[in-house]
Amino acid sequence: MKSALKSVLKRGALVTMTTALAVTGLAATAGTANAAPGGPGGSTNIRGVDPGDTDLMIERLCSQEADDDGRVHGSLNVETGQFRTYDEVYAEAERLGHSPTGPWEYFSGYCTYPQSSTWSIKGETVRTSRWIGNQGTTDDKETIVRNYTTKTSAKKSVGAKISLSFAKGLFGGGVESSFSYEWGWEKSSSFELRSEKSIPACAQIATTWTPYQRVVRVNPVFNVTNYSWHKGGDPNDADSWENTTTWRGRDASWQKIYSHGYYIDGISDKLLPDGSPDGREDKIQENLDPATCAK
Repeated sequence: MKSALKSVLKRGALVTMTTALAVTGLAATAGTANAAPGGPGGSTNIRGVDPGDTDLMIERLCSQEADDDGRVHGSLNVETGQFRTYDEVYAEAERLGHSPTGPWEYFSGYCTYPQSSTWSIKGETVRTSRWIGNQGTTDDKETIVRNYTTKTSAKKSVGAKISLSFAKGLFGGGVESSFSYEWGWEKSSSFELRSEKSIPACAQIATTWTPYQRVVRVNPVFNVTNYSWHKGGDPNDADSWENTTTWRGRDASWQKIYSHGYYIDGISDKLLPDGSPDGREDKIQENLDPATCAK
């Protein structure tokens, strides 16, 4: 059973576009499937074109463990939009005694993570020194020590929390080279500074740091290597399945697909050309309780 299912999911035989459209019934809906390519990596957006939560579908599809060929597998109910991972398809095939047919269509391919956009933001302001107070009646001066270490993070728009190891592989390699010194993902940098600051009478001061940060967004792309549907006959017979190499048998622009609402953001403090953190320092001041100060 498992080998039969694998053959359905992994075969790469070509069929003509006319046959593909006729078998899948796409000829009647071709007008809704004319989204132009031009997404990340030359992919085409399926969000709003195909049924179901396509953001979550791509997230679940690409989150699977790849097989020995580096490919992942899935199945889509083209009427309801329900998606099944390979393990879920296999469990259902075991129950039925054959691969599910009807509106279920099958696909194999591999996922890539091209950059789709990048922009700069101000990070969260943090206090970088202890509070130093002056309970006297005149201004005072004290040496204040400031410390800060750059930060990096990553987040997904849908699905489970992104793992640190995956984020390191995604943002710590080729992507960062596009931004030279500004992109500091996994390039830890810090400072410790000492300077004399004036403290007004009956007040306390501290310093804060607002980091300047870079966000790099990737939209995961599914690269189709095989797409199959049941054309009739014994589901366990390989000849009962039609195959193509584009998403739902559409034209060549549908060999790479993504869903616009599913993205992964890498966020990192910027670095200056000398490798130090880039940001803005401010001095903050609070008045003390007069009852605690000298009269």
